[in-house]
Amino acid sequence: MAHIKKTDKTMLAVHWTPVDKTKNILKNGITKSKKGLYCFPLTGHKSLDKWWIYFFNQCGVRQRKKYNGVVFRIKQSDLPAYFGHWIGATNRDNFKKEITNLKELGKEFKETLIWRLGEELAEKENIGKDIFDYEKRTELYLQLVEKELEKNPSVLNEKLNDLDFMTYSLEDYQIVLSNSISANRIIKLIPQGDEFGRITRLKKKYGT
Repeated sequence: MAHIKKTDKTMLAVHWTPVDKTKNILKNGITKSKKGLYCFPLTGHKSLDKWWIYFFNQCGVRQRKKYNGVVFRIKQSDLPAYFGHWIGATNRDNFKKEITNLKELGKEFKETLIWRLGEELAEKENIGKDIFDYEKRTELYLQLVEKELEKNPSVLNEKLNDLDFMTYSLEDYQIVLSNSISANRIIKLIPQGDEFGRITRLKKKYGT
């Protein structure tokens, strides 16, 4: 991508599923599990959007499989939602869904990037290492970002195009939605790798 996939306060997301389950999903939609529907905010940076499958296929947590990414647009009806870390989580975690509207989801996403930018600026200036309180550290980061924005108003947009920054900021984040996604909401498929060929764009009816 090179920019966040959001329009009209909505966000595109990708749900990764084993290849052998793809046909069923295209026909019947994505069915949520007991804890919700797990997905990742689509960034358009291919390696970042596929980081989830690389992690599980390389760390030995589960049997290696080939996956397809199912892309859809998050709607208000999918909420409430959880947005946050997933590394270190287990099947016992409920991922408390406290985000109740799309505007709030977008805000959480943006604030995550702002916090990371502040952290990066603090490291460059070699300050804040002695601050261990999260709220005080956040206050420092926000001040640094505000100053940076005064000097360079486009700095956040530039960071959206920075793969290293985006990966560091989001690689262990996930969105957990509350409801299943119907088949007619599927926008396209993303193959796991080149072995799947080019990205297949879907029209409203499966098979066209």
